[in-house]
Amino acid sequence: MVIGIEASRANRPQKTGVEWYGYHMIQHLKRLPEADQHSWLLYGNTPLTHGLEIGPPAWHEVALPWPPKYLWTQGCLSLEMQRRPPDVLYVPSHVLPRVIPKKTVVVIHDVGFRRLPDLYKPIQRAYHEWTTRDIVKRASRILTVSEFSKQEIVETFKASPDQIQVIYPGIDHDRYYRRDAADMQRVLERFQIPKPFFLYIGRIELKKNVGMIIKAFEKVVIEAFEKFKDRRGVGDPFRLVLVGQPGAGYEEVERLIAKSPIREMIHVTGYVNEEEKIALLSSAAALIHPAWYEGFGIPIVEAMATGCPVICSKVASLPEVAGEDHVLWFDPTNVYDLVKQMAVVLHPDSEQEKRARAAMEWSRRYTWEQAAGQTFSALTEWS
Repeated sequence: MVIGIEASRANRPQKTGVEWYGYHMIQHLKRLPEADQHSWLLYGNTPLTHGLEIGPPAWHEVALPWPPKYLWTQGCLSLEMQRRPPDVLYVPSHVLPRVIPKKTVVVIHDVGFRRLPDLYKPIQRAYHEWTTRDIVKRASRILTVSEFSKQEIVETFKASPDQIQVIYPGIDHDRYYRRDAADMQRVLERFQIPKPFFLYIGRIELKKNVGMIIKAFEKVVIEAFEKFKDRRGVGDPFRLVLVGQPGAGYEEVERLIAKSPIREMIHVTGYVNEEEKIALLSSAAALIHPAWYEGFGIPIVEAMATGCPVICSKVASLPEVAGEDHVLWFDPTNVYDLVKQMAVVLHPDSEQEKRARAAMEWSRRYTWEQAAGQTFSALTEWS
């Protein structure tokens, strides 16, 4: 059986959620002994790198150069599907080529563009609407990342529940563990970040609700200053560290920081690599995840695995993914609700330590080995 995988997004040098999903899924499919019974083709618009090019003998790279910046999937990959179709095509990233083989498995991560349309540009909404309808109409099977997302796809696009299978993503537990003090200190010095600090990881844009973190942080710091301004020895002030690439509306986030009375206490790192991210999670007083909508929420599981406390918006898939008792919840529309939970972290106690240990254990249910095994079954059940 020949199985093709659309690997262009997994091959991007600077990856975020969907790209990392595809990358880890491919790498863990390679490790399955039963995968060697089939032939695998990895389609990319550039030569594969970062380990994707390395694999067992049954795995082969198919480089499909495409000079235009856009429409590689609909153009170049479609031509390849017409000329040399695999038995099954697996698309981890939500966009089908115009020409597909008879058996096609696609991942839809979420339908946030439907639930929060004002956070997307009209052309983005139209594109996501078209690609999702196309998947529901033409894909043999849809995979998604949570029971919440499955229900959303069924409700918003009238998909058959029998067409959709939930496969939770994983994290790499061999890498995601609490780093020692020396590793943490090296990364903190590299980015010139003093402890203690609150941490955000994700695209830095308004639709991720980053503005709310900045406003809540201001209130926490100013209230703490007012409370302790006449006292000495109250400890070092907290910082806020924003990790990620600029996204839509980043200019407005920049303006919020620039006019903040405590702007010198807000650090923006830009993109960080995996080891740097793990060290920052290991060092942080808490990860703040303020999403209005989320299909899964990988950063909260990564934080749990490193022992980092999580302050999380109680919306969408997040209670399903995090478990009710493992994080501090807040309403993402209420800045004072977030302030209250940030204040809890300012004064750690035995309850917080107990919650962090339980969260670390909870995170172990999410493994790429399990996700890859379930995905392999979904791809090969026709053989």
